[in-house]
Amino acid sequence: MFSFEGYRPVDLSPRLKARVYRVDGSIEEGNTDPYGRPWVMKEGRFPADNSLFTLYAAPPGGDEAWHQERMTTHHGSHLQGGKGHISHWSGVPEEMKGLWEMPLTTFIGEASVCNLEGLEPRAIAEASEYPLGAGMAMKSREGDVRGQEIKPEHLGNVQVGDIVLMTSPFTGLEQPWLSTATCDWLINDRKIKMLGIGAPGIEWQYDLKLPAPDNSPVRRALLGANVPIAHPLVNIDTLTRDRVFYVGLPLRFTKSEASFIRAIALEQE
Repeated sequence: MFSFEGYRPVDLSPRLKARVYRVDGSIEEGNTDPYGRPWVMKEGRFPADNSLFTLYAAPPGGDEAWHQERMTTHHGSHLQGGKGHISHWSGVPEEMKGLWEMPLTTFIGEASVCNLEGLEPRAIAEASEYPLGAGMAMKSREGDVRGQEIKPEHLGNVQVGDIVLMTSPFTGLEQPWLSTATCDWLINDRKIKMLGIGAPGIEWQYDLKLPAPDNSPVRRALLGANVPIAHPLVNIDTLTRDRVFYVGLPLRFTKSEASFIRAIALEQE
């Protein structure tokens, strides 16, 4: 009989509390995910039996916590695939899959834990050594202290066919950053199934505003190779072993580019 006896479950999903508009007119305050995005919900009544339900949406026109009524499955820990997400971009492969087309084994299995605490930020010699970050205003200059590039030699415990969980203790522009060259190594040499990214900790959403096909190189590389990305994850730094068993399943519905997940790691005690 299969058993998890002797394994410690570690929750990798942040605990979120919704900001709820109650039917009595009150507002129950909530918190945000690691990216600062809130969960906003509206309470309602089911007329048949007067039971209560909550809708995943802000009031019409938004509120002070969220600027629009509708929200997406990119809030909180979630998994994103390529089809329906970036399939309209120029330069992406036609054979890119959606989450609903990937086997369950993509989202469950052995995982390598990569805590890059040793990649301390340093002054860069040339601005070209560091990507543009989340916006053009983050362009670096010589001498600026920035995170180091994550290279294959920093990921020595990643085995062929792994799920990879990646984090660091650094924040902002001091986070180590995932380069396209390392993505290529993860895809073609290590043939990883999925990448899970701690936040804060890893800079990977950079060069977003460049003209296609150079924009968002990490997302292009991984999703284009049908390697889904789970983020933002937490508590990867609390794992004491460099290999764990990971589970983070998307909801079972089609034509959605992303899905909420409850991500956990099972670590041998």
